[in-house]
Amino acid sequence: MKKIHPVTVLFLAAAPILAASSSLIGALCMSLAVLLVMLCSMLLLAALRKIVPAEAKLPAVLLTVAGFASMAQMLVSALVPAMPSALGVYLAMLAADLLLASYAGQAFDRGLKESVVGAAAAAAFFLVFTVLLAILRELFGAASFAGHEIEALKAIRIPLLQQSAGGLILFAVLLAVVNAIFPAEKAEDDLALAAAGLTEHKEG
Repeated sequence: MKKIHPVTVLFLAAAPILAASSSLIGALCMSLAVLLVMLCSMLLLAALRKIVPAEAKLPAVLLTVAGFASMAQMLVSALVPAMPSALGVYLAMLAADLLLASYAGQAFDRGLKESVVGAAAAAAFFLVFTVLLAILRELFGAASFAGHEIEALKAIRIPLLQQSAGGLILFAVLLAVVNAIFPAEKAEDDLALAAAGLTEHKEG
């Protein structure tokens, strides 16, 4: 069973992670959207893998992910009306996210069980990392937790952590910790990874 390294998962999902991690609520909403899009896309593609010709696999993946990403955006809008404006264009950008395309594309090569297990593991890792990053940024950048101010932290808060540059710095620090816990192995051969410049894709 081909696995994608945790650090690779974070690289492929860097844009939505950074966009959603300025607040805990935003991180939870983005993680829910990623989980729904990933699992629904894999279930549909796994069901269609025997009837989709090889040359149509990439368009099928992109269209399926885009469709479910739009549905997830509407669901988040219905459940948390203020969240789409807070996450901005990054929620809509899930339609072109390489992490989702990578796992959705694997549905053509794996069995349904392996596909769902792999996607669920990646989504869970995305959730844990994004929520942890959001908690640190909100606590020490905004002196709050889930939107509730914490008076004791106002004196030591670092406003930079609420900005893109601060989020990127903290993202890099946590990424280094993850890389130390999960040492890199042999590079995966995957179309989405090749598109991100993280490996070379071999035809056939």
